[in-house]
Amino acid sequence: MQTPPGLMSRRKAETANEIAAEAARLFADRGVAGVTAAEIAEAAGVSLRTFYRYFATKEDAVAPFLEIGAARWQAALRAAEEDPATAIPGVLAAQLTPGSPEDSDALARMRPLLRALDDDRELRAVWHRVNHESEERLVALISERGGHDRLEARILAAAATEAIRIGLEEWARSTAGVHGAGSPAALATRAYAALAPSLGEATETHAAH
Repeated sequence: MQTPPGLMSRRKAETANEIAAEAARLFADRGVAGVTAAEIAEAAGVSLRTFYRYFATKEDAVAPFLEIGAARWQAALRAAEEDPATAIPGVLAAQLTPGSPEDSDALARMRPLLRALDDDRELRAVWHRVNHESEERLVALISERGGHDRLEARILAAAATEAIRIGLEEWARSTAGVHGAGSPAALATRAYAALAPSLGEATETHAAH
């Protein structure tokens, strides 16, 4: 009896997420350079061959872990009643503020990964790819909500994505906690506020024409 396609997809996603969680844990404990793909596979309980069916490199293995936050905040933005341009700052801050010890731990595990970006080109490429793909999904989401043409949707998506990226990277370089001043939410909110004026001008120009 064949496995239904939907169940198979879920199992693959679960396996990928399990590998990603172990990769993030090992990288946090020992640094990216101190971990091999074989060690990640062993920790995740899969063969090295299975590991390479899912990921091309050891750095690529953390992509699902990094994508979780983007998926959650985009889902929250989709559920918001306000226009995306109005909703983004509040949703951004709320999603970067941990609401549970588990959320705090997950955010804290990102810090060593982000600190390693300067020294690991492959990890940096994964991070930029995750952000680019997140931005593309956000463009589609904003466009679907109506009221914005594609240019405006791209501007909003780029500002939101860059604000989150900058906020997380600057937080990782510091010793600040996950709440309060210097937290990812506080830094990302500042970054978005700095980008927001240009968004308003672009929207006003479009409306005037």
